[in-house]
Amino acid sequence: MDIAIIGASGRLGGAIAREALARGHEVMAIGRDPAAPAAIRGARAVPACLDDRDSIADAVAGSYVIVPSVTDRTTADRSRIPATAALLLEPAPRAGVRRIAFVGGGGSLHVAPGPRAVDAPGFPKRYRAEALAQAEAPRILEGAGDDVEWTFTPPPQYLLPGEKTGRHVVRAGDEAVVNADGDSAVTEGDFAAVLVDELEQNRFPRRRFTAGS
Repeated sequence: MDIAIIGASGRLGGAIAREALARGHEVMAIGRDPAAPAAIRGARAVPACLDDRDSIADAVAGSYVIVPSVTDRTTADRSRIPATAALLLEPAPRAGVRRIAFVGGGGSLHVAPGPRAVDAPGFPKRYRAEALAQAEAPRILEGAGDDVEWTFTPPPQYLLPGEKTGRHVVRAGDEAVVNADGDSAVTEGDFAAVLVDELEQNRFPRRRFTAGS
């Protein structure tokens, strides 16, 4: 499977790239700087500009799925995140790519039986703008036509360093997976494995889902 990852040089995008490569998939690491993802051995770096639809269409051509893992902090409102979702809806099908698996943010998840994590008292102020921007992305994807089959996958609130353990639960919807102590967490390795599982199995087309352990 040919997988185009936007943000492969980041923490979570890199974990997803390494998991996909370990399973024998082809990975294209897409970004402005073709040298940025060079540390991901086996990935093919492809330069593209996220503000240019033609550039994106050229970069993702031949891929089976696009995986945007974007945590841009160049603007106060983090508008790059939902803008990326909106921008991909036209060039992806034009390039023959029908699947988008968007990596979201844990602040958009609901902590049952309460509100979204981002709306709860005590949510860190410094992360609020990014969490709200991540929550906007699935609303944009939900408005996509039949040309794009999307999935939105936010990690839980606590994304922990570490390899995959296989001790995780996958759940459809917007409700966070919590453990017996009431914590919502998963390792980077487990989350990357969950995301690549979805790319291979397509269990949640046009739906949101998450994981936790």
